[in-house]
Amino acid sequence: MLCEECGKYEATVHIQALAPDGSSTARSLCQRCASKLRMMPGVQALDISEFLGALFERIQQSRLEKDSDRFEATCPVCGLSYADYKKDQRLGCAECYKAFREPIEEALVKRNDSAIYVGRAPGSEEQLNADIYQIKKLREEMQRAVSEERFETAAAIRDEIRALEEKTGARKEA
Repeated sequence: MLCEECGKYEATVHIQALAPDGSSTARSLCQRCASKLRMMPGVQALDISEFLGALFERIQQSRLEKDSDRFEATCPVCGLSYADYKKDQRLGCAECYKAFREPIEEALVKRNDSAIYVGRAPGSEEQLNADIYQIKKLREEMQRAVSEERFETAAAIRDEIRALEEKTGARKEA
């Protein structure tokens, strides 16, 4: 197809113009005529990277809005709503952990790359948390060994993980 403007060169640019009244017109132009058209006042070319960037940003914003609207649970014991928890970042009672389990775990995964809390704990819990943290680190080390095809090392680390899991009674992650 030849350029509709000059009629000399092959049309490689296809433009669809939208009028304020909602009507549209389509034109097929060569590269030269299209670049001349872009220089005219009032003509805006759509950069595909800007378009895709805006589209992905809109999708991400939509996901975030859906995530925040998704949890509408209320604690059956103290009556705290999820919206109130999000606002104050404080739970009302021990049952709130069960009522808001899913969003709390998601937040932990986002923050720590794991749904397992690893941090300070009173008394004997400190050793348990240290073991759980060690399991997490060993899993990462095992993945590295597998990716580097050091399978004997990976098997030894796997056995070490199993021993720690038996000791702590930790749940195996998939």
